[in-house]
Amino acid sequence: MKLLIRLHTPTEMASYEGCALALTLATFGHEVQLYLDAPVFGFLMQPNSRLQGMIQALELYDMPPAWLPDDVFSGWIAGMLPTDLATQLVLIPEEVNLQVFEQILTF
Repeated sequence: MKLLIRLHTPTEMASYEGCALALTLATFGHEVQLYLDAPVFGFLMQPNSRLQGMIQALELYDMPPAWLPDDVFSGWIAGMLPTDLATQLVLIPEEVNLQVFEQILTF
């Protein structure tokens, strides 16, 4: 199953749960793409946040880098993060065909 999981919540717990679901689904062979919206940027900036550690682990779960919105804040955040975390983040492609995803979940 191919899924898009969009983390858009301003709460750390919901962001953590959404990311945990993504990693769990990837463990069982599902293709999962994470999209981190602006409200979760604050959690990425905290070195000890659970979300930061989970994003750093995307490669271990054979997941592609998480998408960030294509705006000025995304470029700023990518430049402020440690390199091992920044490599797990990319700007969302200009054209995304949402029809390729069997399910889109938003937290």
